[in-house]
Amino acid sequence: AINTFSYIARDSAVSEEPWVDLVNAQVNAKAHKVLVSPQELSTDLDDMIHAQGEPFGSTSIYAQYRVFKLAKDNAITVTLDGQGADELLAGYHGYPGKRIKSMLEQGHYRQALNFARQWSTWPDRSLKHCFKTVVAECAEGPLYDLLRRGNGMQASPSWIDTQMLRDAGVHIGYPQQKSPYDLPGRKLASELAFSLTHRGLQSLLRHGDRNSMRFSIESRVPFLTSDMADFLLSLPENYLISQSGETKSVFRAAMRGIVPDAILDRRDKVGFSTPEQVWLVQLAEQIRGWLKIDLGLPFLNQPQILEEFEKIISGKAAFSWQVWRWINFTRWYQHNFELR
Repeated sequence: AINTFSYIARDSAVSEEPWVDLVNAQVNAKAHKVLVSPQELSTDLDDMIHAQGEPFGSTSIYAQYRVFKLAKDNAITVTLDGQGADELLAGYHGYPGKRIKSMLEQGHYRQALNFARQWSTWPDRSLKHCFKTVVAECAEGPLYDLLRRGNGMQASPSWIDTQMLRDAGVHIGYPQQKSPYDLPGRKLASELAFSLTHRGLQSLLRHGDRNSMRFSIESRVPFLTSDMADFLLSLPENYLISQSGETKSVFRAAMRGIVPDAILDRRDKVGFSTPEQVWLVQLAEQIRGWLKIDLGLPFLNQPQILEEFEKIISGKAAFSWQVWRWINFTRWYQHNFELR
Protein backbone atom coordinates (compact mmCIF):
# COMPACT_ATOMS: atom_id res chain seq x y z
CA ALA A 1 0.00 0.00 0.00
CA ILE A 2 1.02 3.61 -0.54
CA ASN A 3 1.75 5.45 2.70
CA THR A 4 0.88 9.16 2.78
CA PHE A 5 1.96 11.66 5.41
CA SER A 6 0.02 14.87 5.85
CA TYR A 7 -0.05 17.87 8.13
CA ILE A 8 -3.65 18.71 9.04
CA ALA A 9 -4.83 22.10 10.32
CA ARG A 10 -8.18 20.79 11.50
CA ASP A 11 -10.97 23.35 12.13
CA SER A 12 -8.91 25.98 10.32
CA ALA A 13 -9.57 27.94 7.14
CA VAL A 14 -6.29 26.58 5.76
CA SER A 15 -7.12 22.92 6.40
CA GLU A 16 -6.50 20.67 3.40
CA GLU A 17 -7.96 17.56 5.06
CA PRO A 18 -10.93 17.04 2.66
CA TRP A 19 -8.55 17.10 -0.31
CA VAL A 20 -6.10 14.78 1.47
CA ASP A 21 -8.92 12.33 2.14
CA LEU A 22 -10.04 12.47 -1.49
CA VAL A 23 -6.59 11.52 -2.80
CA ASN A 24 -6.11 8.80 -0.18
CA ALA A 25 -9.44 7.25 -1.13
CA GLN A 26 -8.59 7.38 -4.84
CA VAL A 27 -5.32 5.46 -4.44
CA ASN A 28 -6.41 3.38 -1.43
CA ALA A 29 -3.52 4.77 0.60
CA LYS A 30 -2.60 4.11 4.19
CA ALA A 31 -3.02 7.61 5.55
CA HIS A 32 -0.95 9.11 8.37
CA LYS A 33 -1.92 12.53 9.69
CA VAL A 34 -0.34 14.90 12.18
CA LEU A 35 -2.21 17.65 14.00
CA VAL A 36 -0.08 20.30 15.69
CA SER A 37 -0.80 22.31 18.83
CA PRO A 38 0.81 25.63 19.79
CA GLN A 39 2.38 23.93 22.81
CA GLU A 40 4.07 21.38 20.55
CA LEU A 41 5.50 24.19 18.44
CA SER A 42 6.92 25.75 21.61
CA THR A 43 8.42 22.44 22.73
CA ASP A 44 9.99 21.64 19.35
CA LEU A 45 11.07 25.17 18.48
CA ASP A 46 14.67 25.02 19.66
CA ASP A 47 15.32 21.62 18.09
CA MET A 48 13.88 22.79 14.77
CA ILE A 49 15.92 26.00 14.82
CA HIS A 50 19.04 23.93 15.51
CA ALA A 51 18.18 21.57 12.63
CA GLN A 52 17.60 24.46 10.22
CA GLY A 53 20.74 26.34 11.23
CA GLU A 54 19.45 29.75 10.12
CA PRO A 55 16.28 31.83 10.49
CA PHE A 56 13.35 31.02 8.21
CA GLY A 57 10.23 32.88 7.20
CA SER A 58 7.14 31.00 8.39
CA THR A 59 5.78 28.22 10.60
CA SER A 60 5.06 26.10 7.52
CA ILE A 61 8.60 24.82 8.03
CA TYR A 62 7.45 23.42 11.37
CA ALA A 63 4.51 21.64 9.74
CA GLN A 64 6.99 20.04 7.34
CA TYR A 65 9.28 19.14 10.28
CA ARG A 66 6.40 17.26 11.91
CA VAL A 67 5.48 15.45 8.68
CA PHE A 68 9.00 14.02 8.46
CA LYS A 69 8.89 13.09 12.14
CA LEU A 70 5.63 11.25 11.45
CA ALA A 71 7.29 9.33 8.61
CA LYS A 72 10.21 8.43 10.88
CA ASP A 73 7.81 7.24 13.61
CA ASN A 74 6.28 4.89 11.03
CA ALA A 75 9.66 3.43 9.98
CA ILE A 76 9.66 5.12 6.55
CA THR A 77 13.10 6.04 5.23
CA VAL A 78 12.37 7.45 1.73
CA THR A 79 9.61 9.87 0.78
CA LEU A 80 8.39 11.56 -2.41
CA ASP A 81 7.76 15.30 -2.26
CA GLY A 82 6.00 17.56 -4.76
CA GLN A 83 8.45 20.41 -4.37
CA GLY A 84 9.18 22.25 -7.62
CA ALA A 85 5.84 21.76 -9.36
CA ASP A 86 4.74 25.35 -8.74
CA GLU A 87 8.02 26.76 -10.03
CA LEU A 88 7.88 24.65 -13.20
CA LEU A 89 4.17 24.99 -13.92
CA ALA A 90 3.36 28.57 -12.87
CA GLY A 91 1.49 27.58 -9.73
CA TYR A 92 0.09 29.76 -6.94
CA HIS A 93 -1.44 32.79 -8.72
CA GLY A 94 0.28 32.11 -12.02
CA TYR A 95 2.58 35.16 -12.30
CA PRO A 96 0.00 37.34 -14.14
CA GLY A 97 2.33 40.31 -14.59
CA LYS A 98 4.92 38.15 -16.36
CA ARG A 99 2.35 36.42 -18.56
CA ILE A 100 0.71 39.68 -19.58
CA LYS A 101 4.04 41.31 -20.38
CA SER A 102 4.86 38.35 -22.64
CA MET A 103 1.64 38.97 -24.55
CA LEU A 104 2.26 42.71 -24.78
CA GLU A 105 5.77 42.14 -26.14
CA GLN A 106 4.25 39.91 -28.81
CA GLY A 107 1.67 42.57 -29.70
CA HIS A 108 -1.27 40.52 -28.38
CA TYR A 109 -2.99 43.43 -26.64
CA ARG A 110 -6.59 42.19 -26.79
CA GLN A 111 -5.47 38.73 -25.64
CA ALA A 112 -3.67 40.31 -22.69
CA LEU A 113 -6.79 42.24 -21.67
CA ASN A 114 -8.97 39.15 -21.92
CA PHE A 115 -6.47 37.15 -19.87
CA ALA A 116 -6.47 39.82 -17.14
CA ARG A 117 -10.26 39.74 -16.94
CA GLN A 118 -10.49 35.96 -16.77
CA TRP A 119 -7.55 35.58 -14.39
CA SER A 120 -9.22 38.03 -12.00
CA THR A 121 -12.37 35.91 -11.60
CA TRP A 122 -10.53 33.24 -9.61
CA PRO A 123 -10.61 33.20 -5.75
CA ASP A 124 -8.23 35.60 -3.97
CA ARG A 125 -7.52 37.48 -7.21
CA SER A 126 -8.73 40.80 -8.53
CA LEU A 127 -8.35 43.03 -11.56
CA LYS A 128 -6.73 45.62 -9.28
CA HIS A 129 -4.07 43.18 -8.14
CA CYS A 130 -3.51 42.06 -11.72
CA PHE A 131 -2.98 45.68 -12.77
CA LYS A 132 -0.49 46.17 -9.91
CA THR A 133 1.60 43.21 -11.05
CA VAL A 134 1.75 44.56 -14.60
CA VAL A 135 2.77 48.05 -13.42
CA ALA A 136 5.41 46.56 -11.10
CA GLU A 137 6.72 44.53 -14.01
CA CYS A 138 7.31 47.70 -16.02
CA ALA A 139 8.64 49.84 -13.14
CA GLU A 140 12.30 50.23 -12.22
CA GLY A 141 14.53 52.07 -9.76
CA PRO A 142 12.91 54.78 -7.57
CA LEU A 143 9.49 54.15 -9.10
CA TYR A 144 9.68 50.48 -8.08
CA ASP A 145 10.59 51.48 -4.49
CA LEU A 146 7.75 54.01 -4.45
CA LEU A 147 5.24 51.39 -5.58
CA ARG A 148 6.40 48.98 -2.88
CA ARG A 149 5.97 51.65 -0.19
CA GLY A 150 2.54 52.49 -1.57
CA ASN A 151 1.68 48.81 -1.18
CA GLY A 152 2.62 48.92 2.53
CA MET A 153 6.02 47.26 2.14
CA GLN A 154 8.61 49.04 4.27
CA ALA A 155 12.36 48.73 3.85
CA SER A 156 12.88 50.75 7.07
CA PRO A 157 10.61 49.46 9.89
CA SER A 158 10.44 51.39 13.15
CA TRP A 159 12.16 48.61 15.09
CA ILE A 160 15.41 48.81 13.09
CA ASP A 161 17.89 51.69 13.33
CA THR A 162 18.47 52.00 9.62
CA GLN A 163 20.76 54.99 9.97
CA MET A 164 23.17 52.93 12.06
CA LEU A 165 23.16 50.26 9.35
CA ARG A 166 23.70 52.85 6.62
CA ASP A 167 26.65 54.28 8.56
CA ALA A 168 28.10 50.74 8.63
CA GLY A 169 27.80 50.50 4.83
CA VAL A 170 24.58 48.47 4.66
CA HIS A 171 22.31 49.30 1.71
CA ILE A 172 18.71 49.71 2.84
CA GLY A 173 16.21 48.79 0.18
CA TYR A 174 14.47 45.94 -1.59
CA PRO A 175 16.45 44.53 -4.51
CA GLN A 176 14.53 44.27 -7.75
CA GLN A 177 15.63 40.88 -8.91
CA LYS A 178 15.46 40.17 -12.61
CA SER A 179 15.88 36.90 -14.39
CA PRO A 180 19.17 36.51 -16.27
CA TYR A 181 17.27 34.29 -18.72
CA ASP A 182 15.09 37.19 -19.88
CA LEU A 183 13.73 36.63 -23.40
CA PRO A 184 11.23 38.79 -25.34
CA GLY A 185 7.77 37.23 -25.26
CA ARG A 186 8.91 34.62 -22.72
CA LYS A 187 8.74 36.60 -19.48
CA LEU A 188 6.85 33.87 -17.59
CA ALA A 189 9.21 31.05 -18.57
CA SER A 190 12.17 33.31 -17.76
CA GLU A 191 10.80 34.00 -14.29
CA LEU A 192 10.15 30.31 -13.61
CA ALA A 193 13.71 29.45 -14.61
CA PHE A 194 14.92 32.19 -12.25
CA SER A 195 12.79 30.78 -9.41
CA LEU A 196 14.21 27.33 -10.03
CA THR A 197 17.84 28.35 -9.98
CA HIS A 198 18.30 31.60 -8.07
CA ARG A 199 15.55 32.27 -5.56
CA GLY A 200 12.51 30.76 -3.93
CA LEU A 201 12.97 27.09 -4.64
CA GLN A 202 16.55 26.88 -3.38
CA SER A 203 15.59 27.96 0.13
CA LEU A 204 12.57 25.64 0.14
CA LEU A 205 14.75 22.70 -0.85
CA ARG A 206 17.23 23.62 1.85
CA HIS A 207 14.47 23.72 4.49
CA GLY A 208 13.17 20.37 3.30
CA ASP A 209 16.61 18.78 3.29
CA ARG A 210 17.36 19.99 6.82
CA ASN A 211 14.01 18.76 8.11
CA SER A 212 14.21 15.38 6.41
CA MET A 213 17.81 14.77 7.50
CA ARG A 214 16.85 15.65 11.07
CA PHE A 215 14.77 12.46 11.03
CA SER A 216 17.07 10.42 8.74
CA ILE A 217 14.60 10.56 5.85
CA GLU A 218 15.68 10.65 2.22
CA SER A 219 13.25 13.07 0.58
CA ARG A 220 13.12 12.75 -3.21
CA VAL A 221 11.61 15.41 -5.49
CA PRO A 222 10.51 13.72 -8.74
CA PHE A 223 9.38 16.93 -10.45
CA LEU A 224 12.90 18.30 -10.27
CA THR A 225 14.69 16.44 -13.02
CA SER A 226 16.60 18.28 -15.73
CA ASP A 227 14.50 16.60 -18.45
CA MET A 228 11.26 17.73 -16.79
CA ALA A 229 12.55 21.28 -16.37
CA ASP A 230 13.81 21.46 -19.97
CA PHE A 231 10.48 20.18 -21.27
CA LEU A 232 8.13 22.34 -19.20
CA LEU A 233 10.11 25.56 -19.66
CA SER A 234 10.13 25.06 -23.42
CA LEU A 235 6.32 24.85 -23.69
CA PRO A 236 4.15 27.76 -24.86
CA GLU A 237 3.37 29.85 -21.80
CA ASN A 238 -0.39 29.33 -22.14
CA TYR A 239 0.24 25.61 -21.49
CA LEU A 240 1.44 26.58 -18.01
CA ILE A 241 -1.22 29.14 -17.17
CA SER A 242 -4.16 29.01 -19.55
CA GLN A 243 -5.98 31.95 -21.13
CA SER A 244 -8.69 31.46 -18.49
CA GLY A 245 -6.17 31.89 -15.64
CA GLU A 246 -5.85 28.18 -14.78
CA THR A 247 -2.45 27.45 -13.22
CA LYS A 248 -0.54 24.23 -13.97
CA SER A 249 -2.87 23.86 -16.94
CA VAL A 250 -1.02 21.20 -18.95
CA PHE A 251 -0.40 19.12 -15.82
CA ARG A 252 -4.06 19.21 -14.82
CA ALA A 253 -4.96 18.00 -18.32
CA ALA A 254 -2.36 15.21 -18.16
CA MET A 255 -3.70 13.97 -14.81
CA ARG A 256 -7.34 13.85 -15.95
CA GLY A 257 -8.64 10.33 -15.21
CA ILE A 258 -5.83 9.68 -12.72
CA VAL A 259 -6.42 12.40 -10.12
CA PRO A 260 -10.00 13.06 -8.92
CA ASP A 261 -11.74 15.72 -11.03
CA ALA A 262 -12.61 17.72 -7.93
CA ILE A 263 -8.92 18.29 -7.28
CA LEU A 264 -8.06 19.03 -10.90
CA ASP A 265 -10.90 21.55 -11.08
CA ARG A 266 -10.02 23.18 -7.76
CA ARG A 267 -9.67 26.95 -7.92
CA ASP A 268 -8.61 27.83 -4.37
CA LYS A 269 -5.32 25.96 -3.96
CA VAL A 270 -3.01 27.54 -1.39
CA GLY A 271 0.61 26.99 -0.42
CA PHE A 272 1.61 24.78 2.51
CA SER A 273 -0.13 26.91 5.16
CA THR A 274 -0.50 26.84 8.93
CA PRO A 275 -2.92 28.69 11.26
CA GLU A 276 0.02 30.81 12.35
CA GLN A 277 -1.99 33.59 13.98
CA VAL A 278 -3.92 31.15 16.19
CA TRP A 279 -0.73 29.43 17.30
CA LEU A 280 1.21 32.59 18.11
CA VAL A 281 -1.66 34.33 19.91
CA GLN A 282 -2.00 31.30 22.20
CA LEU A 283 1.76 31.45 22.90
CA ALA A 284 1.74 35.22 23.51
CA GLU A 285 3.00 35.10 27.11
CA GLN A 286 5.93 32.84 26.24
CA ILE A 287 6.74 34.94 23.17
CA ARG A 288 6.92 38.08 25.33
CA GLY A 289 9.59 36.38 27.41
CA TRP A 290 11.62 35.46 24.33
CA LEU A 291 11.40 38.95 22.84
CA LYS A 292 12.44 40.61 26.11
CA ILE A 293 15.83 38.88 26.27
CA ASP A 294 18.41 41.54 25.40
CA LEU A 295 20.34 40.42 22.32
CA GLY A 296 22.80 43.31 22.59
CA LEU A 297 22.29 44.32 18.95
CA PRO A 298 22.41 48.14 18.77
CA PHE A 299 20.55 48.35 15.45
CA LEU A 300 17.61 46.28 16.77
CA ASN A 301 15.07 48.21 18.86
CA GLN A 302 13.65 45.41 20.99
CA PRO A 303 11.33 47.64 23.08
CA GLN A 304 9.78 48.78 19.80
CA ILE A 305 9.37 45.15 18.71
CA LEU A 306 7.55 44.39 21.98
CA GLU A 307 5.32 47.42 21.46
CA GLU A 308 4.47 46.29 17.94
CA PHE A 309 3.84 42.76 19.22
CA GLU A 310 1.40 44.01 21.86
CA LYS A 311 -0.53 45.99 19.25
CA ILE A 312 -0.89 42.88 17.13
CA ILE A 313 -1.90 40.60 20.01
CA SER A 314 -4.47 43.12 21.28
CA GLY A 315 -5.97 43.51 17.81
CA LYS A 316 -4.90 47.16 17.45
CA ALA A 317 -2.75 46.21 14.46
CA ALA A 318 -3.23 43.60 11.77
CA PHE A 319 -1.53 40.24 12.24
CA SER A 320 1.70 39.99 10.29
CA TRP A 321 4.15 37.29 9.25
CA GLN A 322 6.70 39.52 10.98
CA VAL A 323 5.74 38.12 14.41
CA TRP A 324 7.15 34.71 13.57
CA ARG A 325 10.31 36.27 12.14
CA TRP A 326 10.92 38.20 15.35
CA ILE A 327 10.57 34.96 17.33
CA ASN A 328 12.70 32.93 14.95
CA PHE A 329 15.52 35.46 14.75
CA THR A 330 15.54 36.01 18.53
CA ARG A 331 15.74 32.30 19.35
CA TRP A 332 18.24 31.60 16.60
CA TYR A 333 20.52 34.41 17.79
CA GLN A 334 20.35 33.25 21.40
CA HIS A 335 21.35 29.74 20.34
CA ASN A 336 24.25 30.72 18.13
CA PHE A 337 25.80 33.69 19.91
CA GLU A 338 26.55 33.38 23.60
CA LEU A 339 24.77 36.16 25.48
CA ARG A 340 26.49 37.59 28.54
